[in-house]
Amino acid sequence: MSRSPGPMSQAWHFTREFLRDPHAIGAVLPSSPFLARRMAAMVPEGPGLVVELGPGMGPVTKALLESGIPPEDLILVEQAPAMVRHLRQRYPEVEVIEGNAAHIEHLVAHRGPVRAVVSSLPLRSIPKTVVECIFQQLPGISRHGTVFIQFTYHFRNSCQGLPPDFRRGRVAVVWRNVPPARVDAFIYHAPQQR
Repeated sequence: MSRSPGPMSQAWHFTREFLRDPHAIGAVLPSSPFLARRMAAMVPEGPGLVVELGPGMGPVTKALLESGIPPEDLILVEQAPAMVRHLRQRYPEVEVIEGNAAHIEHLVAHRGPVRAVVSSLPLRSIPKTVVECIFQQLPGISRHGTVFIQFTYHFRNSCQGLPPDFRRGRVAVVWRNVPPARVDAFIYHAPQQR
């Protein structure tokens, strides 16, 4: 793994991207290590890919790798070119796709079974039609038991519009984040074939 820039440098790059496109970034500062570790802890063990949406500067990516997820099982989907360059330099062994999460099914469905989708997307600030498009594609990349993990700074439902086959699982509040955040996990229950 290549040497990463320090926390101040990462915060500056993240804030610069926020100022460039606040609706796409959704936060002034990157996720804390406490939030990142909590999200990583909700990924189920076992075979299958882990897809990270909106990894930004990579704090959750770091936590996912430190939790034992093999680099070859991790796929990052990021649309900001500057962040894509940073992620490819920092995590050369991880596949980084420059693309919009609204095309997630096209981007990752052919890569193999997915055990978890870990999202740092700012669902409340990106257009509702984009959120709906992302949610509609999740079943296409999921298998029975796939977990969708999303954090929010709002303590109400973070995933309105998620397909009903995704049922609420674990919920955690991370107080040691600025601001405090809630992490929701939703488990996919594949419809039974007739």
